[in-house]
Amino acid sequence: KKTFGHHPLMGFVDHGSGGSGEPVPGLLRPGNAGSNTAADHITAAQLALAQLPKKYRRGHQTLIRTDSAGGTHEFTAWLAQRGRWLSYSVG
Repeated sequence: KKTFGHHPLMGFVDHGSGGSGEPVPGLLRPGNAGSNTAADHITAAQLALAQLPKKYRRGHQTLIRTDSAGGTHEFTAWLAQRGRWLSYSVG
């Protein structure tokens, strides 16, 4: 209980039905980090989207999926901003 640890947020890119589940940058947060910290979810999503080649950033189906920890008002508001080119699934 009194050891050092991390509470990571990881992202993966799946390239369709034969997708590879390729990892993209994640965050190694302190072990005491909250599971539903909106700022961390936004940062992780920004890092993941930045790894997409420019030709895949618009005009292609892009889905961000998170478990219930990503179900904060702040994170879903960030995902749903006007002009966004992606879909999302929370929960």
